[in-house]
Amino acid sequence: MRNFTEDWFWEPMFNKLPVGAVLISLKTEQIVMMNERFCEILGSTRSELLTRKPRELLVLKGLSQKALQRIESYDVANGLQETISFQSADGRAMSITAEFSLLASPANGKEPLILCCIDRAEIKEAPLPMIGQEELLALILKSGQDLISISNADGIIEYISPSATHLLGYRQEEMVGRHRAEFYHSADSEEMKQPGKLFSDSEIFNRSIRHKDGHYLWFETSFHVIRGAEGQITKVLAIARNITKRKIDEDTLARAQRIAKIGSWRWDLVTRTLSFSEEIRRIYGYQLEPIERDHKSLLSAVVTEDRKRLRRAILSAIKGQPDEIIYRIQVEGGTIRTLRAQWEVSARSEGKPIELVGMAQDITEESLIAQQLVENEKKYRLITENSLDFISRNTIDDCTFLYCSPSCYSLLGYNPEELVGTSAFDYVYPEDIGPLKAYLQRTLDETSLTPITFRYLHKGGRHIWFEVNCKFITGQDGHREIISIARDISERKRIEFKLKESEQRYRSLFEYNPLAVYSMNLEGEYLTANPNLQKLTGYSLDELVGMYYGPIVADKDLPRTQYHFNQAKEGNPQSYDLSIIHKDGHPIEINTVNIPIIVDEEVVGVYGITRDITERNRSMEEIKKLSRELTLLLNTVSEGFIGLDINGKVAFINPAGASMLGEDAGDVIGRSCDQIIREIRHDGSFYRGRNSPLEMALLQGKPLLRTEIVLWRRDGTSFLANYQVNPIWDRGERKGAVMVFRDITDEKEIIRAKESAERADQAKTEFLTMMSHELRTPMNGIMGMIDLLKTTDLDEEQANYTDILKESGESLLHILNDILDFSRIETGKMSIGEEPIDVRSLLGSVVDLFNAKASEKGLTLSWSVNEDSVPDVIVADALRLRQVLVNLISNAIKFTEQGSVTLTADAVRRIGTRELTLTIRVTDTGIGIPADRQHQLFLSFSQLHPSLNRKYGGTGLGLAISKKLVELMGGIIGVDSREFGGSTFYFSIPTRAVEPKDTSLTPVEEAYE
Repeated sequence: MRNFTEDWFWEPMFNKLPVGAVLISLKTEQIVMMNERFCEILGSTRSELLTRKPRELLVLKGLSQKALQRIESYDVANGLQETISFQSADGRAMSITAEFSLLASPANGKEPLILCCIDRAEIKEAPLPMIGQEELLALILKSGQDLISISNADGIIEYISPSATHLLGYRQEEMVGRHRAEFYHSADSEEMKQPGKLFSDSEIFNRSIRHKDGHYLWFETSFHVIRGAEGQITKVLAIARNITKRKIDEDTLARAQRIAKIGSWRWDLVTRTLSFSEEIRRIYGYQLEPIERDHKSLLSAVVTEDRKRLRRAILSAIKGQPDEIIYRIQVEGGTIRTLRAQWEVSARSEGKPIELVGMAQDITEESLIAQQLVENEKKYRLITENSLDFISRNTIDDCTFLYCSPSCYSLLGYNPEELVGTSAFDYVYPEDIGPLKAYLQRTLDETSLTPITFRYLHKGGRHIWFEVNCKFITGQDGHREIISIARDISERKRIEFKLKESEQRYRSLFEYNPLAVYSMNLEGEYLTANPNLQKLTGYSLDELVGMYYGPIVADKDLPRTQYHFNQAKEGNPQSYDLSIIHKDGHPIEINTVNIPIIVDEEVVGVYGITRDITERNRSMEEIKKLSRELTLLLNTVSEGFIGLDINGKVAFINPAGASMLGEDAGDVIGRSCDQIIREIRHDGSFYRGRNSPLEMALLQGKPLLRTEIVLWRRDGTSFLANYQVNPIWDRGERKGAVMVFRDITDEKEIIRAKESAERADQAKTEFLTMMSHELRTPMNGIMGMIDLLKTTDLDEEQANYTDILKESGESLLHILNDILDFSRIETGKMSIGEEPIDVRSLLGSVVDLFNAKASEKGLTLSWSVNEDSVPDVIVADALRLRQVLVNLISNAIKFTEQGSVTLTADAVRRIGTRELTLTIRVTDTGIGIPADRQHQLFLSFSQLHPSLNRKYGGTGLGLAISKKLVELMGGIIGVDSREFGGSTFYFSIPTRAVEPKDTSLTPVEEAYE
């Protein structure tokens, strides 16, 4: 029997029999199959009848006892007919003739089957009770839910039932005499103009009818056309039922399925047909028809890799096993979609499945997200496994390692397996354990998130400095853990130590130098000075700082001093003699060396080193007298003779010596010996100052003999020479020295060395260190006096002015820090903090800072905030954000002569989170920027044109620092401008909002709460 039921050749024939037919197995007492006509006669559905036993069928219930005995004994080989009367499931009285036949004999050992057929010709319906036409019409017209109308062939309403008032709000006389289409929705009215669409004998229409108050109701309308003797239409009877609720429910269900991307399907295992909802057809790209005779179309849309797996799932479903499967389909255009399908099985009482009902959901987005999560996890693992930093997870109680990245081996000498399960404190330098525990406790209490530095013990016994960032996290199981990232900073510690040592050396050289040492700005004003300058000039440090050097210099030497100072400003070191006037009025002869202070390849100041040469000049006069007496003698020898004073200045040179050195004898007098005798080391660099053997011999007053050394002429050529230096003594007092040298180039030739001197970095480091202390000192004094002023009794206007003065002073401090900020940014030492910021308060305070300047220029300065998108409080670095705003607004006002400057703030929030992107724009109506020069705006020390620099001033650092700060905050900065058409500078930074009752604030946020 199994072969018969599974043979698709016989099933269609059975289903299409013109009579009702049912196939019964007496052995299993089950219904094997039945056709649609049989279900129609009994007034029940196929799925409902298949769940019953054969004896429960109405056809068999009405059989006589004798007929039942014949069927049970298979005594129907020659057929059995019997008339049966019963009432169908839908209430009809039925009288039919049933014929029973035996399809298989028990003698053949096969499963016996009984075929019951109901001949169509024998079906008789019981007569209905007669009802009068007037009573029947009255009963129909009283129906409140149906709308009954009679119209002519043109659609003019001739009669409408009283229910129109209840359903549509119209009285009968308001509708009679009007065309039907006047009461329908405009789209339906247009459709009704088409042939066969005004009414139809065979088609049922679902259309919207307008209620008298204006809203629309859905009605399902069927028609009965009444024709005359010649076939012409005389009347049209219409019955319409209100289906608005059903329509709303259907639309709601369809919309919900579209939103959830869920479609439904049903598989009748008896007829082998599949039916699909509109949504599932849309998911499949309409590759499926509403009704499919088999599942081939379904399988054809599935990608090849998943088709075999889905076919196995279908076979399991046919066997009655509910299941779930995820597979992929390909729709038009090659798009791949991922679906999740689930189904339930309806079975007969004996368990044989007869129907599958299921759903399919488009989970393409979820699948892509899950895939992206897997990819991200791979990336994070790749980063963790290959990071040079030591990444670990630890327990809270004893800091036991739960995970260690592989870098622990290269950093500490331990494999991850050796560390996991042990306490981190076992590897911390003993002196650092206490501070580390205190830090972890503060972090646990959410009062500290700053990095900590401590020492780990290497497996080899040495200690290594680490900078560690820790954060407490809560896992899915609710347990808290410590996530830490440790970076080896041993090299940084070594550099910091050397830097500190260098600073101390510089301070010692500055403070304890026997010479007068000082620094000046580019205007020639003293910035710092050591005690020797105070002793030399008679002025105190307070009097010197901020003083211009001009009043101290003797009038006769002022032009020459200004010339040398200007040369130093251009980057050329200078050494010269001049006279200054002591505070008490007496002159002092001095020698001054001016050295340019260079920061980032720009001269920002001048160092000065000064010594008292009054006594030296007296000695020089004596030496000059002696030299005149010896001139005739020295002019006759071939060796070079140079007379030097006690300070190493040339007092005399004979013609042979000047010739060998390529100098004019008159030009070298008074010059330092290291400018004339240029001797190189073996590495090719020049001896300078006290590093020179000649200079050391002069200072120590000892004889010196040098052989086979290279001396350089003025024209850049060199020669090999021997020289001897002997001190000159006068009554036990050293007065100078005499140097005798001769050219031995003809005796032996050697290769000349080249000089390569690097002093810019040292000058930069020293100046930055000094600037960080000295420039802030006077400004802090000003700020202190402002604070004292605010404590006095001030009226409201004075208090407002004082506040503005204080804010201006603070901004000036920020501007003074620009160069230092830029240096820290360039060296990677600038850090960005996080703190709660009141956005509107910050913007308002910055605008207030420039109100006076804007009013002075006649400009309108305004600001606004998008109230819908920008939260009240965000988390960012207030100091750096304010610094960027000050730079942008300052530039806007500077380059705007008329019109306005506007500051606006907007934000875009990420849905479902507190994260957002804050965008701030500064718009002006100024001179604008040519398109071909906008790329220069954010370059260091960049000015668009020298004329603009002369007119507006500026160092060219403001926008460069702003760009660096915005990028450090994770954002971008840019400009939209056109020449003479104003400019808009904008920047966007990622941040997050702080809600008033936020219970998940960071420790920094809670600290501000």
